Amino acid sequence: MKHLNLLYIAIRNGARHKLRNIVVILCIVAVVTPFISAIAILEGVKAQSRVSVSEGADIYLTMDMFGRNGIIPIQIADEIKKIDGVIRVAPRIIGRIYISGKLSTVLGITGDEKPSSVNFIRGSLPKDGEVVIGRKLADYLKLDVGKELSLGVRIAAIIDHDPFIMRKMYRVSGVFDSQSGIWASNLVMMNIDEAASMFEMEDFATDIAVYVRPGYEVSVSESLQKMNSFFRIQTKGLVKTYVEKGFNAKGGIFAMLYMLAFALAIPAILVTSGFGLSERRKEIGVLKATGWHTHEVLEMIFFESIMLALISAPCAFIISFAWVKVLNAPFIAQLFISGIQSMAPFQVPAVFMPLPFVLSFFFALVLTMVGSIYSTWRAAIVPPAEALK
Repeated sequence: MKHLNLLYIAIRNGARHKLRNIVVILCIVAVVTPFISAIAILEGVKAQSRVSVSEGADIYLTMDMFGRNGIIPIQIADEIKKIDGVIRVAPRIIGRIYISGKLSTVLGITGDEKPSSVNFIRGSLPKDGEVVIGRKLADYLKLDVGKELSLGVRIAAIIDHDPFIMRKMYRVSGVFDSQSGIWASNLVMMNIDEAASMFEMEDFATDIAVYVRPGYEVSVSESLQKMNSFFRIQTKGLVKTYVEKGFNAKGGIFAMLYMLAFALAIPAILVTSGFGLSERRKEIGVLKATGWHTHEVLEMIFFESIMLALISAPCAFIISFAWVKVLNAPFIAQLFISGIQSMAPFQVPAVFMPLPFVLSFFFALVLTMVGSIYSTWRAAIVPPAEALK
């Protein structure tokens, strides 16, 4: 019963000091909101990356070039198909190109191949002289199915010290839907021969995707190594490791966010411990004079901190959800997705989980307690007459 009375008094104190509590809540929300948003975006990008890797090839084959991935002849694909355990072989060309000043990714494929992570498409797959482009790129260029897109093919000559770029017109045969993954936003997909001609790398691919039967990864890898010792073999498991390492490298971003959080936490601590301190000291002096013990005063302040945390954490979660899901994470998505501006040209993937909400509650609780428990304890241990001065 005594604890319930202390809780009731803490609620009444919170209602009496509205301005102070509102300022504290706003400071805590400013601290916690970027934390929740960052976790949600990182988990969303991780989820899409895992899907892309799991649905991708079992082995990615390139040539070793000074310890890095190098181009590989496309004709090798015919020999790889003969290896026992190989189901399908898909040479690919992946490169970058500027289209009307916008950096885009070119994907060259063979036949009716299509990235497994791209599930939504309007139109048809590209044939010779055709391309499929991402929805955001299509909106930027004001193109749709059936329109023509001009792309620079190669540097043919130098005239008056200026490069002369031959251009070729491509028909847009399809457009990736806006619900496709972030990788398809500024994608240009075309026939692999067209892509090789564009990058002046005829008969070469950036890699060859090899799909094998379950349990044949090791034997196929050994056969590939025997075929050519200069092959650079990357299995699906290795790619998963690269993905995990890449996201772990974002720890520096989190460190920056934590520094920002602590910088914003300083006003909350100062407000909690300093704003209205003299009035709080008098209140504590009155309580001690009427027979309250120090542990009872501290328990009441603890209940006040819990109430502030219970209000701050849901507010931060709602604001974070609106920031990421409704506003599409402006000014924060670029910290986790490279190559985009402050406003992402696609729907930023985000996964809101219970754990960040729980952590934000404890984070808010710690902040309020740091600013209040110590100052309250100092005021509670002095004689009531001195606290009332």
